[in-house]
Order: sequence, then C-alpha cells, then structure tokens
Amino acid sequence: MGPPDDVRGRRTGQRHHPRAPLTPGRRSAPAPDKPGLRPKVAHVSEDTIEVDQPNDVDLRAADGRVPGHRGLATRQRLLKATAEQLESSGYRSLKVVEVARIAGTSPATFYQYFPDVESAVLALATDLCEAWHADLRRLITNRDWEHDPDGASQMVAAGMLEFWTRHRSVLRVLDLASMEGDLRFREIRLYLLAGATSALMDLAERSGVPDDPMAAAGVIVGMLAHVANHQAGIERWGVDHDVLVDTVAGILRRTIIG
Repeated sequence: MGPPDDVRGRRTGQRHHPRAPLTPGRRSAPAPDKPGLRPKVAHVSEDTIEVDQPNDVDLRAADGRVPGHRGLATRQRLLKATAEQLESSGYRSLKVVEVARIAGTSPATFYQYFPDVESAVLALATDLCEAWHADLRRLITNRDWEHDPDGASQMVAAGMLEFWTRHRSVLRVLDLASMEGDLRFREIRLYLLAGATSALMDLAERSGVPDDPMAAAGVIVGMLAHVANHQAGIERWGVDHDVLVDTVAGILRRTIIG
C-alpha cells in the first residue's frame, strides 16, 4: 500500500508503533529531543527582560514524513478537536479515540501526527503561544497610562481575568504541567507571560515609582495570572467580580504608577 493520502513526503524506513495516551499515573519525562519544544534559556539583564520564543512544533508526521497540504489540514482538525476535548473533559481525561471522532478521522490517523495526546496538547499550546504573547502585551501598551491611569489599570485587570476565562482549558494545562516540572510546557508559559511582564517593566521604568521595575512587573504579572486562574473560586467565596477587578487594578496602579 502507498502512504496515506493526507501525509506526503519521504519515507524514513522506520516503523511507527502508536503509543497509548497518557493516564494520570503515566507521564513521559520531558525530553529535549522529543518532537515539539526544546527548552531554551531566558536572558535577563539589569534593564531588560528577554525570553526566547519557544521553537515551533515539528510539523513532520510521527513516522518522519512531511505532511502536504491535506496533511496539514488534517493536523489542524486534530488540534481543534483536542482543544474541544480539553474544554469538555480536561487534560487527564483526554482520549485519542474521542479526539479522532471529533476531528472526523480515525485513531490510526491521529497517531500518524502525534505519538500521544500530550504531544497534541503541546502542539496546540505552542501554536497559540505567539498570538497570546502579543495579546497580553497589547492589553498593557494600548492604554492611556499618562492621562487615565485608573482606567488603564481597570482595563488591564478586567482583560487579564477575561483572557484567562476564555482560554482556561489550555492555560490550566500550562499551569499543571509547569508545576510538575515539564520544561516544554513551562517554556510556553514563560513566553506567554513575558509580553505582559516586559510591557509593565517599561511602564514602571517610565514612571520611576518602583525601585526595581523588573521585580515590580514580575510580581504584578504573577498576581494577575494567579488571581485570574482562581477567580471562580474567589467569587464563590462571595467576592463580587467588580470588586475583584477593582482590587487587582488598585494594586497594579499603586505598584507600577504610584
């Protein structure tokens, strides 16, 4: 038989043995040579913060062949289906058979592109990372901090909470895998937040308020991410959403602008 219609390119001569999806008790160790991200180092100096953008996910199929146009379309359908399954069932409950069903294809086709569901989630997060990095930076830079610092702080606080709510299924995975020490997911999370951190650091330097702009920016972004991640629980305690936004905005404004 010839190669599948939706995967084209040079054969490697290697046989592909599909791997079962991960279960809660079975996780693959982070490996720099695994298809996907290779950990990179963040460079920090006294007056700037620079975080390397994660490497693009390898678009080769799992057996080494390079997908053609139809193959890339199939890969994108699988990633979209992975995102839908994450939203409905969560990371630990992801199943290849369900992802393939949502994508309108077979588990065998899934394994042509990804060795396991973890790799599909990693590819999904990497594809989204660059746009989200820019979105969070613009959330801060597209504000009138000089004439309306209170309004700007409100917009940033509300925007961060809304961003986390809208993308919570993928962001939860980044948080979980990062805490478990997976350098590939940690690299994505670091780059995601670096856009907001560098923008706040620039703002802090211009205001001249914090003694250490980098420390102030890092603390504020950490606070924003943490509160955004736990806003549902905080509001279940009885904290009104508008009060939560006001509180976060006030801390941001006093720390960065004064």
